Formats: sequence, structure tokens, C-alpha cells
Amino acid sequence: MPQTPADAHPRLTRCLDAIAGRQVDRAPLHVPAIACSVASEILGRTAHTGTGSLRYAEVAAWADGEAAHAEFEARMIEDVVAIHRALDVDVLRMPWRMNERPDARIDEYTFRFGPESGEHTIWQYHPETADFSAVYESPRLVAPEVRLRRQLEKLERVAADPLPVARAALVPAVDLWRKYGREFMVRSVGAGIGVGYDPDDLELMVTEPDLFRRKTSLQADYAIAVGQALLETGMPPVMSGGGDLAGTQGPIYSPAMFRYMVLPGYVKALKELNRMGIHYFFCSDGNLWTLMDMLFGEAAIPGYGEMDRDATMTVAAVRAKFPRMVIWGNVSSSLLMDASVAEVRAQARAALEESGGTGYYQGCSNAIVHGTPVENVRAMLEVR
Repeated sequence: MPQTPADAHPRLTRCLDAIAGRQVDRAPLHVPAIACSVASEILGRTAHTGTGSLRYAEVAAWADGEAAHAEFEARMIEDVVAIHRALDVDVLRMPWRMNERPDARIDEYTFRFGPESGEHTIWQYHPETADFSAVYESPRLVAPEVRLRRQLEKLERVAADPLPVARAALVPAVDLWRKYGREFMVRSVGAGIGVGYDPDDLELMVTEPDLFRRKTSLQADYAIAVGQALLETGMPPVMSGGGDLAGTQGPIYSPAMFRYMVLPGYVKALKELNRMGIHYFFCSDGNLWTLMDMLFGEAAIPGYGEMDRDATMTVAAVRAKFPRMVIWGNVSSSLLMDASVAEVRAQARAALEESGGTGYYQGCSNAIVHGTPVENVRAMLEVR
């Protein structure tokens, strides 16, 4: 269980107390990501803080060269810190990014990754929705099974000496912590364990389940190494993992497949991470009821993020089954965007009351997306 340093900032104290199940002065606030447009409105200036608009802006900066990207990255960090201060959020984390240099910029909003004559994808930004996603994927030149085996070869090379790779992955978070660790609880990188869900993955789950079982075992080795590297830094011993694998009706693939291919990786990783005193929380949208006993019982994962209230995963329902579960946000992101201030406040209050005032981080289950009214964001975070 994470221990609270004697000289800790009140933000860090309440965050670690929440993880330990101790009473807190107020529920700590946690926002997984906030769209650039929403943050810009709050700050009164252009800000790069999260979601598809951030990923587009970073790729566009890379298209202008290394110097332009370095300047963008420094500004992004300033913007992320500024929006956390403006909203009085306790947990600071690097947003989800697309820190990749494109091979070509096709037009203002469109980029190519990969050689035009070989395997490549085309990504495009849509300003009206602030979505940045792949709109074209060239025919694959390598069979799915060969591609998976190559992934395993890379994972096996890492597994032979994983600590240097884990330490390198932590560098951006450590830099953030050294600068702002006296003001916020800084979250480190995550280490997910999973098999994916694109069509090739789903086919290989049927034809090559043992390869995926090997993959998740290697991912578990890396997650353990990240935990070891995290303890070396002195940062708060908190890390996330998981990966989207469900919709509102349930998992994309069967619980039996999860049990065979994925669960052993989580059992392996959490045995060590729990022993080391690291708080690991699993993140996935959707209805996870058929996986809950495996994830939070057999694997003994202590925390749950991106818990999807719209998919019946309410604090009350989850705590009825797992009373010591630490929950990282449960206000609906779609409600935040579409509902009234009163409705947002009511749901935030309900989630907080269901928690009993312990082991709960107030915030949305996923990102604050483009088009979300600022008054709704403030209403959610005022309930604490």
C-alpha cells in the first residue's frame, strides 16, 4: 500500500489516502484528458491539452521538424499544468499523445505514416469533431501471424533485459514529477496487458491463442519492470494499465478467451506489483461484468479506471461486489457533453455518495471531449 511522505503536499496526501482507503479531506480530482478546445475556453487562450486535437497538433509540429516539435512539447506541458491548476485537479499526468513523425504531410489535416510504395496509413484530422484517426490503411504485405510473431520477437528482446527500457519510458513522467511533484500527484506511465481487437487480432485469437498467451506473459514481464523502475524514481507508486476491450453490451471477445489468453498475464504481473506496494489500476470503457471476478478477484487488481457508468458500471454496483476497490472517476463523459449543469452535478454527487467518501477519485470516466460545456466541467469538479 502506498505510504504518504511526512512532508507531502495536501494533493499527494489525499491521493495516497484515497488509495489506502483512509478518510480524506475531500475526494481527490482526476481528469484522464481534456480536449484542447475546452481547455482553451477555460484558459482564455489556445491550449494543447488532450484528445484528438492534441494528437493532430503534435503530428503537425513533427511535420515541421524537430525544433518545431521540441517547442510544441514544451508548450504542451505548460498548457497541461495550467489547465490542472485552473480546475484545481489533484492528479497530473501526461496526456495520451501521438508522438510520431509522419513520412509526409498531404495537406493541412492529412498525413501519411509509412512509405508510399509500401505499407502505410493515412491519418486525417476533422476540425468539426476534433477527431484524428486513420482513414486509410494500405494492403498488408505481411501475414497477420507473421506480424504477431515479429511482435513477440521484439517483446522477447525487451524481456531479456527490461529495466533499461522501462527506465527510459519513465523519463518524461520523472521530468514532470521533478518540476511539479510538490504541487500535484504525478502519474507515471502505464503498462497495459492485452491482445487487441482489430479484425486480424480477433482472427488470430481463434487460430493462434497460444501466441497471444505468450504475448501477455511478456507484457506482464515488462509491467513488472516498469514497477521496479518506478520504485527507483521515488515517484508516487501508482501506474495504470489495461486497454479497451468492451462495449456497452459486454466484452468484444469471450470471457473464456480472456481467461486463457489474458488473465494469466495479469495474475503474473499483479502478484509482483502488489508485493512491491504499487497501486495498479485497470482501465477500460464498457460493460466488464463478465470479467470482473477474473480481473479484480483472481488477479487482485486494486484499482479501476475509465469505469463506464453508461454501461452499468456504477460505483454502487462495483463496490457492492468489491468493497475495497479504488475507483478513478465515474461521471459519464457523454453526460458531461449533453446534459444540464443540474444533471451533471446530480450524477457527480451520486458517484461520490456511493463511494462512502473513501477510495474514490472524482472525475469523468473518460476524456472531457470537444464540445463539452465549460460550466458542466466545473459543475462535476465542484462536487467533491
